[in-house]
Amino acid sequence: MTMSLADCRVLIVDDNAFNRKSLALVIRRAGITEVAFAGDGAEGLRAVDDFRPDLVLLDVDMPVMDGLEMCRTLRRIATHEELPVLFQTALDSDEEQVRCFDAGGSDFISKPIKPGECVARVRHQLEKRKLFTDLASFRARVERELSHARAMQHSLLPEGRRLTAVAERYGLVLDAHFETSSELGGDFWGVYPLDDRRVGFLIVDFAGHGITAAINTFRLHTLIDRFPMQHMAPSQWLTQLNGALKDVLPTGQFATAFFGVLDLATDTLTFAAAGAPNPVLGVGAELRLLDSAGLVLGASRRARYTDQSHRLPRGGFLFLYSDALIECGGEEHPPIGRDAVPGFVRDALAENRLHPLRPMMERFYARVRQPLSDDLTAVWIARRA
Repeated sequence: MTMSLADCRVLIVDDNAFNRKSLALVIRRAGITEVAFAGDGAEGLRAVDDFRPDLVLLDVDMPVMDGLEMCRTLRRIATHEELPVLFQTALDSDEEQVRCFDAGGSDFISKPIKPGECVARVRHQLEKRKLFTDLASFRARVERELSHARAMQHSLLPEGRRLTAVAERYGLVLDAHFETSSELGGDFWGVYPLDDRRVGFLIVDFAGHGITAAINTFRLHTLIDRFPMQHMAPSQWLTQLNGALKDVLPTGQFATAFFGVLDLATDTLTFAAAGAPNPVLGVGAELRLLDSAGLVLGASRRARYTDQSHRLPRGGFLFLYSDALIECGGEEHPPIGRDAVPGFVRDALAENRLHPLRPMMERFYARVRQPLSDDLTAVWIARRA
């Protein structure tokens, strides 16, 4: 299908009036009606700014300023770097073509002008410009929409003021890090005050990353409010969430999850898991990986989850993370791996006892290749002594 060039604008720069008129007649065969003229390079530069052409038909040999100098000047101006310039010259030689292309020309036609060739070359340059312009506009629109979507996804996560309020209410230290491997990601985490003595923590990692995974986090957010956490054990809550996700997730998509409830009155952490990376529990000098096995969410309606309980007294902590922490590596360093996480946490505690997540992330990014190949979430939950 031939692309319409009716809205295209062409500037003809030639010191010969007859040549200007002849070229105008030729290019109108391509359906172009917006044509402007200039008699030399200096006049042509002014016409480019005033007329804003989509293509310049430029003679090489002209008084005042020749075509080569005019083209070189255009290419030094950011807004005209990609403006198609079609040189026309009577010297049909390799050396002349090299001079034109070195000056920044897009294409080359020889005099005397062959009408059919001229129309074909003009059309080619204008169609290519239209395609690139359309592509740039599409890319800009996609980037704007992705930026808005990213802001929306971040708005699903606990904001700083809310974390501070929850930490003060329950006597906790709460730190979190969240980064997507592309514009959007499939990680999600949340903190949920249940009553005066209990607070819940959820971390979910959908398979994959990018737009599809991000859409699933929005699906998850709409489902969470359907299942109040206050009167259900973590295993019951995960079971209900699994059934709801099975209804909305496309075939083959799933998520790992950890949902725990901290009871301050009994110093107990009770949790259920669905194949999440093993959290680290720290009590006194002991650091250990918790068992977070379980069928992933969204895979089967028959999935059932079990509760586990562990002591988490004052001074203890829980470290939650998505699998990017243990699976991303660099050129000089392999991935950390699951078994090394307690030591990774211990080293960070030695550096910053109150806020170890900061040195953890510094050490992590010092050893991995960026951008990350997967989304990363890390959540530090510590009880104040």
